[in-house]
Amino acid sequence: MKARRSSTVVRKLPRQARAQATVGAILEATVQILDREGLEAATMSHIAEVAGVSVGSIYQYFSHRDAILNALQDREFERSLRLMQELLADGNLTQSARETVTAVVRGLAELYRSCPGLHRVLAIEGLRVAKADRVHAFDLRIIEIVRHFLVATSAPMRPKSVDAAAFVVVQSVRATMLACLLERPSGLDEETLIQEVVDLVLRYLVRQESPENAREAARDAEGAMPRLVK
Repeated sequence: MKARRSSTVVRKLPRQARAQATVGAILEATVQILDREGLEAATMSHIAEVAGVSVGSIYQYFSHRDAILNALQDREFERSLRLMQELLADGNLTQSARETVTAVVRGLAELYRSCPGLHRVLAIEGLRVAKADRVHAFDLRIIEIVRHFLVATSAPMRPKSVDAAAFVVVQSVRATMLACLLERPSGLDEETLIQEVVDLVLRYLVRQESPENAREAARDAEGAMPRLVK
């Protein structure tokens, strides 16, 4: 039986500046091909042509195309983590809920727009080229960033479980935005998508002040108070 090849094989780590520049050119060439021509066109020879390097140079660092996709997956993980850490930092707790959610959703939209072809491929091929535990670890880190912010914010939260809220928000936003990226529905431009996702998140997360909500909060508070024994 033929062993399944590992997508994480890196034959040589780029330690010197010239080697790092070569690897960077290989990655950027792959992104360009995916955006302009699609996955089928991203052969090792075509990647080498666009990158301006020899095919042999690619094989010094990557054993096959999946290894390149795996490296790009890691790069996008890091970009997403930096974005979320920056926008959901404690220093932004003074912003309104709408300002914060809009900044996050808009930042994700810009990240996807910067290399849509790559993200379409990773949405479909990601679990094949990357180990499931690495994808799961990334998800947990993003969810924890969101959870930390939800705990720290002073906005009135509707969900009773912050753990559930962080999970639902992360997965809902990602699923909606990736589905739009893959399906490209007519009549739904980026700005409309951003506003709709922001409204979706705010209506789920933030308790709307109303007489009914006030009565519900009073009932909860009353239920939490110890009863006096006569």
